[in-house]
Amino acid sequence: MTSMLTVGRNEQCPCGSGKRYKDCCGRLRSGAAPAQPDVASLMNAALVAQQARRLDDAESLYRRALAAEPDLPDALHMLGVIRYDKGDDAQAWTLIVRALDLTDWRYPSYRHNLGLVLARAWRSIDEPTVTIARRRYRELSASRSSRAPHGNPRVAVVVPSFNHARFIEQALKSVFEQTYRNIELVVVDDGSTDASVATIERALRRSPFPHRFIVRGNRGAPATINEGIATTDAPFINVLNSDDAFDRERIATMIDAVAGTRAQWGFSRATFIDDDGAAVDLLHNRRAYTLTCLVDGMPLEETVGFAVVKNNVALTSGNLFFARALFDAVGGFRDFRYTHDWDFALQALAHAEPVFVADSTYRYRLHASNTITESSEAPRLDAYRMTADFLRRALSPAAPASPVAPCLANWGQRFAVAVLSTGMADVIDPATLRALAASRPPPQSESLQ
Repeated sequence: MTSMLTVGRNEQCPCGSGKRYKDCCGRLRSGAAPAQPDVASLMNAALVAQQARRLDDAESLYRRALAAEPDLPDALHMLGVIRYDKGDDAQAWTLIVRALDLTDWRYPSYRHNLGLVLARAWRSIDEPTVTIARRRYRELSASRSSRAPHGNPRVAVVVPSFNHARFIEQALKSVFEQTYRNIELVVVDDGSTDASVATIERALRRSPFPHRFIVRGNRGAPATINEGIATTDAPFINVLNSDDAFDRERIATMIDAVAGTRAQWGFSRATFIDDDGAAVDLLHNRRAYTLTCLVDGMPLEETVGFAVVKNNVALTSGNLFFARALFDAVGGFRDFRYTHDWDFALQALAHAEPVFVADSTYRYRLHASNTITESSEAPRLDAYRMTADFLRRALSPAAPASPVAPCLANWGQRFAVAVLSTGMADVIDPATLRALAASRPPPQSESLQ
């Protein structure tokens, strides 16, 4: 039953007029029913009550607004949110879908909240599709549990350099000190304006590995990485950002974990370091702590791939170790200034499930000039475009090459729940979300009142 709003005659009127109830909506006119407030006032009062978590009062006010205007989208949407908060997914689904239909599915906030409703309503579903996908993943994991001879294949370390004169020598030194010795080194300077070029030239004189150094104007990190990879035919590649560094066992560990299990790519845990190369105290650095928690939460996901979809758990392009064949299949790094690494990983999922190495083999430097710290809005827009493109493919009926890739074709509603529960519904294009919402009827509940 819906709770009714009760107001004392001397209390402020809930319609938002600022008057006492007896002088406003509670005033009797010639023995007639109390005057009805306008819909806008009802909506304002309902929102105030909802924000104060007085949900029964808010619901009553929204229903009064709908009695006056049955097709008012905001009232339908907000009432749907309240029904969701009260655990009634069926009414929430019906109300929010109605609001979306009335507005041609234009509003991201409506789509976002519908996604939360669908995710919770479908969470308990265990489709045969999911059972098959989980079995495939168990079989894949079992096949990777034993190591096979890999023949020590050549690994190209590609270093895109840009204005990191202070750090680049340390980065190159970490390559020179690798215990794995079948390495070639490619450094591409992307138009640095500091002393990077001179520093690199000096450092490369000590290189124990075959190397090449390219200097040219600025084109951005994705183009620089792709250019470096284009100069080599090595069967495996590891990018190294010019402000980061490898642990001594990095390449040996990744060869064993990826080539040794016949996988195509992978990444490891990372250690966070400061400007001086010292380990960052996780309890006193919010960014390092947040990123560490994301990586630590990976075992809670269905697969490593699911973790990659939800967050950039590989952290950075330098932590990606991959086969040249995979790079060619993906088509290289795309032109996303802030999220090219995550975008590459998302595209790679369609071709192969990654290996996660629990040991820390990469040193990720946190400093004031990290690219991701340049702006708050630009990285968000990059991530929006990238995620929208990924979801367009992952929510299509087409099955990817990898039988365990996180997508609707492989995992059915389980994938939809994983995506929608993180609030990504506003990123999904309206036509796809509309079809997804119609793919299964809402759960049953009491009829609307």
